[in-house]
Amino acid sequence: MLTSLHPDISIALLHVMDSLANHGCLIVDLSNEDESTDDVITMSNMWDATSNFFNKADDENANLPPMQQAEGVGSSHAMVGFASFKDGDNQFLETRIRRSDGVLLPEETSSIIGEDGVQSMIDAFSIMSDVGKDIVRIATAASSVEADAFVTAGSVISEDTVDSPSIAGLSFEDVSGVVEESDEPSEEDIRRAKVLASDAAVLLTEEIMDDGKPLLSEDIEHDEGDVSMSPHRMCRYSNNNGDNKKKAASEIFGAHTDTSFVTIVPAAKVSGLEVFDEDSLQWYRPELNARKHSKRLGSKDDQFPWHARYLVVMPGELLQLTSRKNIPAVVHRVVSATDAPRLSAPVLLRARPGTKMDVERYMGSLETADSLLLDSNGMKMEEIHDSLQPSSK
Repeated sequence: MLTSLHPDISIALLHVMDSLANHGCLIVDLSNEDESTDDVITMSNMWDATSNFFNKADDENANLPPMQQAEGVGSSHAMVGFASFKDGDNQFLETRIRRSDGVLLPEETSSIIGEDGVQSMIDAFSIMSDVGKDIVRIATAASSVEADAFVTAGSVISEDTVDSPSIAGLSFEDVSGVVEESDEPSEEDIRRAKVLASDAAVLLTEEIMDDGKPLLSEDIEHDEGDVSMSPHRMCRYSNNNGDNKKKAASEIFGAHTDTSFVTIVPAAKVSGLEVFDEDSLQWYRPELNARKHSKRLGSKDDQFPWHARYLVVMPGELLQLTSRKNIPAVVHRVVSATDAPRLSAPVLLRARPGTKMDVERYMGSLETADSLLLDSNGMKMEEIHDSLQPSSK
């Protein structure tokens, strides 16, 4: 389930699909012997900013606006601000990027972690969204290929015309009676279908997925608003469930799925993320697997902590839609059995408001679409998002 992945690195398709579909997540190693460690250092800086935020006194956090609906996002479920639950054991800061100027919201965040801390958050968001878009592109294209969504049988030259005389100025395809329609796709048809599926999946990731940047395309109708639909959260989970020195693992954030294409969780120093592994029918801790991988490498590089190089990518409900249910939204939770608080900084990569699901544009023939895709065809993406929320189910 562990792979090295970067937008410029070729990825083993079957490994990606198996990890997401059967195991519920993909572990991404941002570091590579032949590549720069700039991304890992950026993630390390982001972790410093997250730690600094939660180390500040509560009265400083109180200066942040409370969790509330983000204006200009297009969904009543899109929030921004600070929230504290369970007597302060669980704390969350929901941040979003403003497209017009790239400012991180809420703007008061900079007063706590400084401009450098804010910039590290923005840079880390960019790295994680690029990785997430790449994975969604691969998974969506692979599912379209599997469904033969772009395959159409082409024309072939009849065998009985091989010895026919040529006609000046005309090809065999131009000669009446020479061309026959084949009911079965040729190898060229299949190759072309794979290219079309890949190109369409690229369109989906660039036009539909919200990476916090303005959509420059004039090919589709869009009005995404000025605030990104994809949040970057700063979280602190504590387990104050008694005075026993040896605590039993307890669930501190309940099992759920996310309304996202993918949720990208930077591996944390204190493990606690659990995903339900459909293959083995048990809970699995990807961060522990990442730690084992790091120990096997035996890296002596002290530029960054071991966990800054790993991302855990989990499929959400929107990827379940675009993968034709080949990749189910993963059930995950947070547990703790230690006194040390768990810090987390996930990105939930969602869809641009004001854009519409166009099945033929992004996923091929309507004849190959399942009922869920057909129901969503033509819907605005924020309407799809809102319809998947628990309150509207």
